[in-house]
Amino acid sequence: MTGFRAWATAGDRIAFIATIHGRSGLWTERFGAAQPSRLGPPACGKEEQTDELAAGPHGSWGCLERTVGNSSSFFSVDVISSRGAARHVASATGATSIPQIVGDGSYLGYLLVTSKKAVHLVPITAPGRRGRVATLAGAPVPKAAAVANGIHALLAVDGSVAVYTTTGKRLAQIKANAASIAVTANRIVVRARSRRLVVYGPRGGLVHSWPLAAKRWTAGLGSDGRYADYVGANKAVHVVRLSNGVDKILARAGKGWYFDGVSLEAPGAVVPLTTQQGRSFLVRLRFLPNAALKRSLG
Repeated sequence: MTGFRAWATAGDRIAFIATIHGRSGLWTERFGAAQPSRLGPPACGKEEQTDELAAGPHGSWGCLERTVGNSSSFFSVDVISSRGAARHVASATGATSIPQIVGDGSYLGYLLVTSKKAVHLVPITAPGRRGRVATLAGAPVPKAAAVANGIHALLAVDGSVAVYTTTGKRLAQIKANAASIAVTANRIVVRARSRRLVVYGPRGGLVHSWPLAAKRWTAGLGSDGRYADYVGANKAVHVVRLSNGVDKILARAGKGWYFDGVSLEAPGAVVPLTTQQGRSFLVRLRFLPNAALKRSLG
C-alpha cells in the first residue's frame, strides 16, 4: 500500500488511512488478517488530511483532521461506525484547537483547548454525539495523549505527564522527562528522553525504571501492561518485559524502515514496515504475535 498516514489499534482491531490497489480511504482489519477492508466511502471527511485515528466502542473509529497555517488553523473530528456511516462531531478554528483524539476501543473522546489554554476532555458517545465535557484542571497543552481503562494521560512539551480520569479527576503530575507515553489498565509507561523505560502507577508512584538496550536513538512506544515495545533507529523493534527490564530485539527491518511507530495489544505487536521499490515507498503491516514476544524474551 501507498499513502500510508494515520493508524490506530485496540485489541485485535486495526485501522489506517492508505491507498491499496488504487483505492484510497480508511481501511480496517483484524490482527494477523491477510486482507483489510475499506470502511466507507465516505469516511473521515478528507482522508488525505486525517492526522490521527482512535478506536471507539462497537467497532467505531474517530478521525481528527488538523490544518495549521501561519495565519489560520482548522480542526475537525468525525466518527465512523463499524458499517462505514460517517458523522461530523466537532470543529474548531482560530485560537481554539483540538490537538488530539483518544480511544481504547471502549472510550472515545477528543481534547479541546480554549483560547485561554484551558484543556477539556470531550467524550464521543454513540451515535457520534458529544457527551459531558470534563475540565482537566491544571492540564498542560498536550503534544500527545493516551487513554485506557478510564485513565487519561497527557504528555506536555517539557516531558511532564499529567494523569486524569476520563471524568476529569486529577490523579498525578509526573516529572517524567518523557518522549513517548502509553497507558495500560493500571500503569503509565514512559519512554524517557534519557533512554530509559519508566513505569508509574496511575497516581504517579514509581514502579520500575530500566535502561533501554537500543544503542542509538529510539522512537515510539506501545504497552499491554506486561510488555512494552519501541523502535531503535528506525531499523529494529525492541520488546521489554516490564517486570524485570529484559530488552530484546523482536524484529529487524532488513532493507526497510520502521518510520511510523509501534503498537502493542493483547494479541501482539503491530508495526508498519516501509520499503522502497524504485521511486515508490510501500508500506505493509507486520504482525508479531504474543508468542513471538515470549520467545524473544526467553
